[in-house]
This record gives sequence, C-alpha cells and structure tokens, in this order.
Amino acid sequence: MSHPLDIQPGDHILISRTDRLGDLVLALPFVETMKRRYPDCRIDVLASLYASPILEHNPGIDGIVRVQNDQMLADKLYKKDLLYRIRQGNYKVVVALYPERHICHLFYQAGIPIRLGTAGRFHSVLFNAHLFHSRKKNVKHEFQYNLDFLEFFKDGETVTRPKVYLQEKEIVHAKRLLEEANASGRTVVLHPGSGGSAERWPLEMFVKLHAELKSQGIAVVISGSEQEGDQIQAVSEQLQIPVRKITGLTDLRTLSAVLAEATVVVANSTGPLHLATAVGTRVVGLYPSRMVTSPQRWGPIGKYHRVVQPSKVNCSCPPKECQCMSDINISEVAQQVIELVKLEESVT
Repeated sequence: MSHPLDIQPGDHILISRTDRLGDLVLALPFVETMKRRYPDCRIDVLASLYASPILEHNPGIDGIVRVQNDQMLADKLYKKDLLYRIRQGNYKVVVALYPERHICHLFYQAGIPIRLGTAGRFHSVLFNAHLFHSRKKNVKHEFQYNLDFLEFFKDGETVTRPKVYLQEKEIVHAKRLLEEANASGRTVVLHPGSGGSAERWPLEMFVKLHAELKSQGIAVVISGSEQEGDQIQAVSEQLQIPVRKITGLTDLRTLSAVLAEATVVVANSTGPLHLATAVGTRVVGLYPSRMVTSPQRWGPIGKYHRVVQPSKVNCSCPPKECQCMSDINISEVAQQVIELVKLEESVT
C-alpha cells in the first residue's frame, strides 16, 4: 500500500483474533506494535472468552472484547449483544487477523468505516481494505504473517516477541502450587495436552520422560486440565510410575505464572508452548513432520528453544491421528531438556 490509512489521535482501533490460544499469543507482536505506533489511539482486542485472559494487564491494550464462539453461532440474542458491544466501541478501523465469517459480518453490520482483512475468501467482500497474501505455503512464521498487515499503517517501531504480563499475586500463587507439589526451585513443567489443535506425543511418553528427568535429579511437574490429569493418572498407574501433577488446579492466568516459574517447559505444538515463550521460559517443542504444522510457521519464538520432530520426513498420517509422533525418542527429549537446564544454570 502506497499510503497508510488515515488514522488520527483519539481514533479507536479494533484488532480481531478469535481463534485459539496459541494464535492469540502470536498476534501480540502486532497488537503491541500498533499501540507503539499509535499511542494516542485506543487499541482494543476482540478475542475468544477462553484465550482472552492473556491480554489482561497488557499496557498496549486499552480494552478487551470477549466472545464465546459457540454461543455466537447458536444464540441469536448473544450475537445481537455482541453486535451492540462492537457498535458501542465506536471503532474507525477493524483489523481481522483471523477472518472468521460470522464475526466479520458483524463488523460490516456495525458500520465500521475501515474494515481490513485478507483477500481471496468468499466473505472478503465484507472488507473494504484487503491484504493480498497467502499463508498456505508456510514460508514464514505466523506472527510474521500477522505483521504483514502493518503495510496499511504508518512506519515505526515493530515488536517481534509476544509478551504476557503477570501480576505479583499470580506469581506468588504459582509458587505456592509448585511448592505444594514438591516441585519448587528449578523445575521442568510437562504439558502433554493439545486441546485438539495439534498432534500429540503419547501420554505414556510424557510419563516416562517424567521418570527419566527425575532420575537425573530434576524436579518435574505435569500441568493440564482436570480431564487430562485423570488420563495421566491412569497411565501413571498402568506403568507404575508415580508423577507429580497440578492438573485441574490452574486457570489460564495461573498456568501462565506456573510456566513463568519453570526452568524449561516441554509441550506439543500448542497454545501453552507459545504461552511459555511469552512469559520468558525456554521450551522444548514436540512437532510432527508435516508442512502444515511446521516449526517454520508455528515454532517457538526467541533464542535457545529446542524443537524435536520424528525422523520421518513429510508425515502422511491422517490429521489428529499422527502415529509418527511416537517415534520421538524419550532420551532425545530428555537430553534437550537437560541441556537447557544447564544453560539456565550457567547464566544465573
């Protein structure tokens, strides 16, 4: 675009990313960049109810509009209320980083003057400013695809790392949880879940990794939902390997603080992996060998993180049923964790 959009001090800008947790984390560099380039404008973010807590206390965000996606699709009154809230925001510009069709139709109904989204979709007609790019080839990172939208805005500082801002009381609560799990001090957090959004390393592998790291004198704890905790407990009993876990005890803000207190986090390619990087913790990410979920597009952002993949190239397993993930060797993952723990010890 040859000329930036006409945005004046005091204008209201809405940034929409209503899909999963990891996607919202990877939108944070764009959000904070917009605030730094337009400090006198109001910057609000529209996000899913589940993922939205990570936006709280962010100095680059003036307001959060939360949407319960299933309710919006099923309840006409809820959708009407959301439209009312969007209209009340008096937005001059909306940037649809994730162009969900029903949400984008609300932007059109609300009469937002500048509606910016990607071209090439049927509902792109709802936008009056279009970004021409395609993410299908996975040639760069997801956060960089989000930053492509900056071509519509004035030049200035660009933020390239996501950051989640924690409160002291949240850190204190996380430390207490870890202490109660006998995992205080240098601790490795294992997060086996994926929320259905990514291929998973089998639970039994995580349980065996817990035992391997423990045998090396490393404190280990497993995080996740209550349901995941039940599954882990069943595997633990079957293998007769005791584990420490805090599953079912953390909301999203508390989980963020737990990950911030960890020395290293091991997780599948999921939201909590990106959340860990956003609170400054080194990670070992477990990724399938397929282009659509490649680390080039979805890998951890920053230095000193590690990625482990199956040896097989170009996995052809059905989506969400990858058998190749079982080929990731426990010893290899443990070695990557140990190296990161030693790296942390060397700089502190």
